[in-house]
Amino acid sequence: MKPILVFILPCILAVCTITGVPAGQPNPTGEAFARTKFFQITAESETRTAGIPKNDATITAILATKYAGGTAMAASMTAMPTETSVPTIPPNSPFCTPADLKTSFASQGATQNILLGAGLTNISNTPCFLQAWPQVMLVNQEGKPLDVDYHYFESGPAEAATAAAEQARDATTAKVGVWPGWSAWLNLIWSNYCGAAVSGGAVIRLTLGDNAGRIDILTDIWSGGACNAPGYRSDVGIGKFNPALPAH
Repeated sequence: MKPILVFILPCILAVCTITGVPAGQPNPTGEAFARTKFFQITAESETRTAGIPKNDATITAILATKYAGGTAMAASMTAMPTETSVPTIPPNSPFCTPADLKTSFASQGATQNILLGAGLTNISNTPCFLQAWPQVMLVNQEGKPLDVDYHYFESGPAEAATAAAEQARDATTAKVGVWPGWSAWLNLIWSNYCGAAVSGGAVIRLTLGDNAGRIDILTDIWSGGACNAPGYRSDVGIGKFNPALPAH
């Protein structure tokens, strides 16, 4: 047994001497590895990797590009077209007369109410004014006023009190100017009508500002909104005149 151990121990020491090469001495094992295909593949991979940006730099660049693109897109989406400059009506322009105006009418039913739209188009050659808060009432074909109450509203019946106060304050001074070819529209909301049908259709009677005259606008509406509360009077909400650019 001892002769065998004596023989093996020198071999182990010899191997250790070969693999544990002191620093600064040639390394036969390293040189042999350098000549292998595996080493060449590893070196090629390291060379390619060296030319690729670090992952964090790549992500930063991508995010910066996307952020810039997103910012540009957001700017284009939020950018609004420049408003068309609307020329001011000369302050000394007169109030419109019936001869200056052409009438139009539209209606629509909505949530138990009837919406009435009355349009006035300036067919004259000069600009003129309309009273912003119009003097309006509904009459029958014989000119008899219908049994309804009226109130003014700005953008909805819930704002009736505010609109009524504004109307009372500037009813005689607030004006809407219409150039030749321009139109102005007012909206009426008629609700809870429990009366008899209006034979031939109700008529929108409009008194123009500065006592310039009166216009009757025929409608095809025989009855107001649904009679939801028979014990209460019918109600008509009146909106402001809103100017509209001529259609092209």
